[in-house]
Amino acid sequence: MANWSLVLICEKCQAKNFLDPYAFWNFKGKTKCAGCDTIYEIELANGQAVHPPRQSSGAVDQLPGFAETKDYKPLAGPGKTRAGPKPREDLLCKPKPVQRSIRGKLVSGRPLKPEELVGSRARFIVEGTLR
Repeated sequence: MANWSLVLICEKCQAKNFLDPYAFWNFKGKTKCAGCDTIYEIELANGQAVHPPRQSSGAVDQLPGFAETKDYKPLAGPGKTRAGPKPREDLLCKPKPVQRSIRGKLVSGRPLKPEELVGSRARFIVEGTLR
């Protein structure tokens, strides 16, 4: 029997399949071992196992986030583990647009200039003076 919580240890090849908490926290479906491609049916509620994993067949719902062999060598690649998160293409290498509050004060965007920090706590820290 495979032991697990958010780490699924395959009973066939002893590979450790690390289940990403974001994707697997409340999950009911199938995942597969990155080492030997054995498919497991699992159910997690709040990161805890509802029942032990059962070997299954069919389509896989979610791949593990990372996996390693019994001797700690990483297992990765297409069809083995999930790809990492990617940045949004519409914001990649572009400055953030400047946003102002309802009173016209800058609230986000480029770094503020000292004259834009009039009366703010941040200006006192930058200048090293208290008023």
